[in-house]
Amino acid sequence: MDDFMRNTNGPAYGKNESRNGPPLSYVGEKLRYALENCHDLLKGIEGCVPNNLPLPDGYQEHAPILAKLDLLKSPALASFHYQITSFAALFNMLGVVKSSKDIERLVQMSEKDFKKWLDFIEREGSVLG
Repeated sequence: MDDFMRNTNGPAYGKNESRNGPPLSYVGEKLRYALENCHDLLKGIEGCVPNNLPLPDGYQEHAPILAKLDLLKSPALASFHYQITSFAALFNMLGVVKSSKDIERLVQMSEKDFKKWLDFIEREGSVLG
């Protein structure tokens, strides 16, 4: 039973703090909107941007990068990863995202399922403030 009820953030991510500022629920709401938009962006890049998208001016044609993957998808995926980590940490649910495979699974979710996952974090987690 103790394994089931363990701290979802792990022992390294706990600290009591006092703060003044916007309520953390407000911060969570704005972060959620950013996540929903970033999820849409990643779906759009994957579904609408051609794999052979030409490099923009200023990039050498023989550069070992791909416009879609290296200039669009990788930065958007990194942003999504940091936002997911922040959102989970804000709601004291950091333990639910353990690897990059979890992030990729979230990216592959439908919009409806992704919103259900965000609802789960908000419902099962806790925000103080």
